[in-house]
Amino acid sequence: MKGTRYVIALFFLVSVGIFGSCKETEAPVEEPVAAPEPQPDLSSAMQKVFDDFELVGMSVALIHKGSVAWEGHYGLANVKREDPIDGATKYRIASISKTITAIALMQLYEQGLVALDEDIGTYLGWQLRNPNHPEIPITLRQLMSHTSSLRDGQGYFNFSREMVAQELPIESLFTEDGDYYTVDLFDDRKPGDFFTYTNCSWGLVASIVERASGMHFDRYCQKNIFEPMGLKANFNVAQLEDTDKLAALYRYENGAWNAQVDDYTETAPVERRYGSYNAGRNGLLFGPQGSLRASTDDLIAIAKLFFNRGTYNGNTILSAESIDKMTAREWVFSGANGDTWEGFFNAYGLGIHCVLNAPKGDIIFPDRKMIGHPGIAYGLLSDLYIDPASESGVVFITNGSKKEYKYGKDSSFYGVEEAVFKQLYPYLKTLESANTVF
Repeated sequence: MKGTRYVIALFFLVSVGIFGSCKETEAPVEEPVAAPEPQPDLSSAMQKVFDDFELVGMSVALIHKGSVAWEGHYGLANVKREDPIDGATKYRIASISKTITAIALMQLYEQGLVALDEDIGTYLGWQLRNPNHPEIPITLRQLMSHTSSLRDGQGYFNFSREMVAQELPIESLFTEDGDYYTVDLFDDRKPGDFFTYTNCSWGLVASIVERASGMHFDRYCQKNIFEPMGLKANFNVAQLEDTDKLAALYRYENGAWNAQVDDYTETAPVERRYGSYNAGRNGLLFGPQGSLRASTDDLIAIAKLFFNRGTYNGNTILSAESIDKMTAREWVFSGANGDTWEGFFNAYGLGIHCVLNAPKGDIIFPDRKMIGHPGIAYGLLSDLYIDPASESGVVFITNGSKKEYKYGKDSSFYGVEEAVFKQLYPYLKTLESANTVF
């Protein structure tokens, strides 16, 4: 059924969404430069997409040869205040957050503080095993490639609703004697055997980041990723410097835009970190699976980090070796070894979705197999995908549509995503043709 990706994504949100190596490049790229003025033809085409899908707001950027070739912003970040969207507008970018969480973990891997194939109980301080296969350890590599045999069961949703107020440890979710444990948190299949896209597992990754570093997850990312990159992103909305630049996420209900999250017109964000919180107790507090607030400019910087093989703003964030490990294909669909969401997921690395251009499936730009991540949450759709070989890429974000999201005709991306990609692709090819030397 074509609506599977939409239904599963909504199910994930009841309580609260780069492989063999993909493309590589050794050439550095220039750091941020001002985006060129939008070309009238592409601007009008994107305006039509915005109008046709009746969006509340939209940001789009096209990257060519490592720099922004075109950028456009449409509509409103906040309906009540009538705030227009621009490149600095921050969105809750949903599952693109997983890529940043993986970067944090890989930094600690480089320092020798964690190993990808070690039993995660070594780092958690308590044993976590699939009760259907108690003899098989679960590893960080499996957590970050969605092959750990963990699933987003009912316990996850119950835990998420109550973890702040009850100051819950994540152990109470995953151990059989825990108050929030449910049997549907674990698959019948062995760890490592089957791909099932999962959110709850990223709380374990973040908890391990905390225990290995001795820092709260949001503060670790702030100090070791965002500050050296010069980004204003944050996993803790209460710690953002300027909530006036934050886009509310909307669903259109009963003839009106209804904010689902991040409308702070009349209230301030609530701090999720409680006073007695100790690092490693529950990394899910900071939403490592989907709660990063970041702008289009921030996502472009992340794209350039991968183009530059781990460096940005003169700072090394990751080694080239770690970039290679993240972008290697840890899982590839063989026909029966995973849930592809109807052709959307065909390969996955460490916190990175790898596009294989399956017919009617994971197609963005049809002549290149791109790497990156999508997101969906509370009315938002987001995409960050790049091709390191050509240093091209796309950023797309919308904070809500009057229309129900439905799959496009030619891919397993939603129709609005497909429409954006189809407008950008010929423009990109024109740019590439103009730069061809004969």
